[in-house]
Formats: sequence, structure tokens, C-alpha cells
Amino acid sequence: MRTAGVLLISLIPVLLGAEYKSLIKRRKEFFATFMEFIAFVKEQIRFFARERDEIFTLALNDARFNKNAFSVVLKSFKNGQDLKKILKYNIDIRLNQDEINLIDAFVFNIGKSDTEGQLNHCDFYIAQFDSILKKHEAAYTVKSRLSGGLSASLAAVLFILII
Repeated sequence: MRTAGVLLISLIPVLLGAEYKSLIKRRKEFFATFMEFIAFVKEQIRFFARERDEIFTLALNDARFNKNAFSVVLKSFKNGQDLKKILKYNIDIRLNQDEINLIDAFVFNIGKSDTEGQLNHCDFYIAQFDSILKKHEAAYTVKSRLSGGLSASLAAVLFILII
């Protein structure tokens, strides 16, 4: 019985490490989807001259944008909810305030200028989110390996100490 308890306690660091690795992966996937969405918006404006609400309706029906936490962004915007509040409290990827402000600024300013201005707006945010995505990809590469090794090591140490 004691050995079973020790094993369960030793699994806690492994599970925490796996959750941390999953969080980093979800953040990376969120920003990759967001960059894809910006390219989609740019395409809809450039080639089809679509309005803001029409773009969001099309995006909601597109499977590419309904596969991770990004779908929450689309649904909350479409329902007229406060996007900053949704991004801060209702998304499981823990965005920081700068990321929340960038997302809100991009979404808020779609359709606020002429076609050329909107295309420039998309290009600006593509560059902004590209740097964020690269940062998250690098973090995923380094931290996923690190968290896996550290959590397994900590589990082994706990197992040895408790036995």
C-alpha cells in the first residue's frame, strides 16, 4: 500500500510537466491558427471585398479556425462579447496582456479603413504575430524537452526519498 502511495506521489511532477508541455503546445497552435486567420482575412478583403461580419461568419464555418482555443475568439467576437475579458479569463492558454492587446487591436480594427489600409493592417499584424509565434516555437522546443526531463528526474528523486 505504501509503495502505491509513493508511486502516486512520484507521478505528480510527471503530470505537471506534461501539463506544462501541453500548455506551451496549445499556445503555439493558437498563434499559428491566428496567423492563418490573418492571412484568411487579408485574402477575403483583397479578392472578395468582404465586410467584417461576413469574414467572421465565413471563418466560423471554416474547420481550420475551430480546432483549438482560437474558436473562442471568433465566437465571442461574433456574439458581441468583450474580447479582452474572454481572452484573459476564458481561454486555457494563459495569454499575457501584450498578446491580449494585440489580438484585440487586430480584431477591433478590421473593416475600419479602406481596402489598402486594411491590407496594410493585416501585414502589420502578420509581422507582429510572426515574432510571437517564433518565440513560442522556440519555447516549445526548449521547454518541452526541459520540462519532460526535469519532471521525470524529480519523480525519481521523490520516489527514492519517500521509500
